[in-house]
Amino acid sequence: MARFNGEVTFRVKFKDLGVPVGLGMTNSIIFHECATQIYVRSGWSKIPKSLKDERFEVEVIDKRVRW
Repeated sequence: MARFNGEVTFRVKFKDLGVPVGLGMTNSIIFHECATQIYVRSGWSKIPKSLKDERFEVEVIDKRVRW
């Protein structure tokens, strides 16, 4: 097994995401939804592909991986 170091940067765009305002958790909810959409698009994802939400667009912006 090889060991890698690096950094991967994603861009997640979303539209018409309904999130409650004023509960102090708005950013947390948005971050969680974005992270879920990144993960569900992974080939290694163990969550149902039915969770893929077409309101989200996920893009890999930068990838720096090295041995």
